[in-house]
Amino acid sequence: MDSRIIGVVSGKGGVGKTTTVINLSATLSQMNKSVISIDADVKMAGLGLQLGMYYFPVTLNDVLKDMKNLYQAMYIHSSGLRIIPASISLKTCDMSNLKKILNSSLLENHMILVDGPPGLEKNALSVMKTCQKILIVTEPELPAVSDVMKIIKLSNDMKIKPIGIIVNKYRKDKDQISKQEIESACGLPIIGVVPYDNNVKKSVFRKEPVVFLKPYSPASIAYKKIAARLIGIGYENKGNMFRRLFGRF
Repeated sequence: MDSRIIGVVSGKGGVGKTTTVINLSATLSQMNKSVISIDADVKMAGLGLQLGMYYFPVTLNDVLKDMKNLYQAMYIHSSGLRIIPASISLKTCDMSNLKKILNSSLLENHMILVDGPPGLEKNALSVMKTCQKILIVTEPELPAVSDVMKIIKLSNDMKIKPIGIIVNKYRKDKDQISKQEIESACGLPIIGVVPYDNNVKKSVFRKEPVVFLKPYSPASIAYKKIAARLIGIGYENKGNMFRRLFGRF
């Protein structure tokens, strides 16, 4: 599988995985990357809903069933983000065609972020196996980190090498696991830490990526740093640069 295709996974729901996919996609597009986000959570779809997109005549589920083509399942958000949503139906869907879909010529010139189902159920493992290259999102809490350790063990068994861990909703207090403890327990580098930021809640309510709504908020800066690291470029916080410049006057 092409290295430009990245599966974004988590050991449990509610850690901010879909929010991470949305904001990394938005940031990468700002960095002149052509990005398409795919919601591969065919049981509990959320990518389109979080962007305020509720009606999809054709979804990934239809493409997986060979009922529709991939082009018909692609939609453009008002912000310019391109997504391939999953159906909000609770019906089961066979994921065996996912590899064929991700290898489609329609996607070959794009960077693909696949929003996988949380947990370790069959569909989540299918996303991991298909993408080969995965990012693991977690919160700095013991249950979430324990599940990350399970994902890493499974990925090692399947000969999949995770890119690293993104720690979401990080607070500087004693009632959470530290970054150092997470890296030590998981044996995997943390490639980004997204601090707890009320602007993220506001962005979800507004159905807009926080990197567009509040581009210099703490969470937005963190997402930009992660995106830059993914594509191997440096990132300079222009907001800080402007504050330093105009702070002299």
